[in-house]
Amino acid sequence: MFRELFRAPHGEPADLAAEWITSLTALDRGEWDQISQQCGLYLSYPFLLAIEESEATPCSYLLLRDAEGALVAGLPTYWWDGSPDPGLDHYEPFGSGARWVLGRRARRQPWLPTLLVGSRAGYSTEFAIHPDWSERRGSVVGRLLAGAAARAETESSASLGVMWLTSAAAREAYPCLRRPEYLILAGPSCAIEIEWDSFDQYLAGLSHSRRRSALKERKRFHQSGLGIEVRDLRSCLDELPRLATRLQAKYGHAATEDEIAAQLEAQARHLNSESRVLLCRRQGRPVAFSLFYRWGDRLYGRLAGFDYSATAGTDVYFNLAFYLPLQLALDENVKQLKLGMASWKAKAMRGASFDPSWTLACPPGSVRGAWARVARRLGEGGDAEWWAGQFPDHVNWREDWRWTRAGLAGNDPATIGPH
Repeated sequence: MFRELFRAPHGEPADLAAEWITSLTALDRGEWDQISQQCGLYLSYPFLLAIEESEATPCSYLLLRDAEGALVAGLPTYWWDGSPDPGLDHYEPFGSGARWVLGRRARRQPWLPTLLVGSRAGYSTEFAIHPDWSERRGSVVGRLLAGAAARAETESSASLGVMWLTSAAAREAYPCLRRPEYLILAGPSCAIEIEWDSFDQYLAGLSHSRRRSALKERKRFHQSGLGIEVRDLRSCLDELPRLATRLQAKYGHAATEDEIAAQLEAQARHLNSESRVLLCRRQGRPVAFSLFYRWGDRLYGRLAGFDYSATAGTDVYFNLAFYLPLQLALDENVKQLKLGMASWKAKAMRGASFDPSWTLACPPGSVRGAWARVARRLGEGGDAEWWAGQFPDHVNWREDWRWTRAGLAGNDPATIGPH
């Protein structure tokens, strides 16, 4: 049912042996570090282990080894039957894409249980493949996807989702797909490239009106009476869940204070030295924070929280989400500030660029006919046109390969006609 959706890409076939493990603790960290060294935080050994220890949905990992037993690639998967798991609010194929394709009448139940493939946090799935295999990555990606499809069938999954692929990963996956219309443009991930030596240089690169707004937002924050500290996660662990829960609830997430506390506790166990907490206090009481992780040459925004009554009128959000992390990135000499999904307008106005994310949603058999009809009607531009209308300075889908399936396939996006 799922294996038929994938094919081996052109090129040398990968003669690799597959195995499955249910925890990264069964694997030497050095092995995983080797294959994930070109990936970001969310495919790292410590972050995946923190997910294992704090989330309810069972995980397993597909490993590929060469003839000598050396680890060549690995892929995390999660089998979800619909049981409560707030961390999957935006990490399953129906709610994270399929219902927008199929319309309001579509229902989740036929999609369950589902096998979720890739990172289940951070909206960023990449393929962890040893750099020695760089010239045969396409073949290895094909083996990984075929292995996940076989697993979905073995576990009697109704659907399969490869969630939040980066544009580069989506381009690698595309040649392996027999039904590329199951690849959905899920929305852009945001990042600020650190191209300046000082914060003043960053400000100078903004438009006149945006620079004035930034200066006002910084001044309002500095005059607010809020104190700011840079802490590691472990040192303020008990102070964050209450604030995070308020922000999560505001945007419709279902995580409870205890669930967020468990996630942060696991992250503190495995990533404390990489953590950077920007913590605001009013008269000694914590009222806002943002949590970042330094991983390689990037600084990743992970979580935030606010006591809205105590921070009203202070512009604390803009400072904790943008200006203070930018200064921290400059101080630590990192190359990129990763800001994740959502709040696209605020991020774009402050210098963020977009990288479109793609979700591969392989539907149950009963839905595939309806999906094909909708896909033909939507055409190739699809959601990319909407994003271009909202952000014309950031999205040029006719010239930028990342925004269409035709571009991912290696075709010239400029040849795509109207629809």
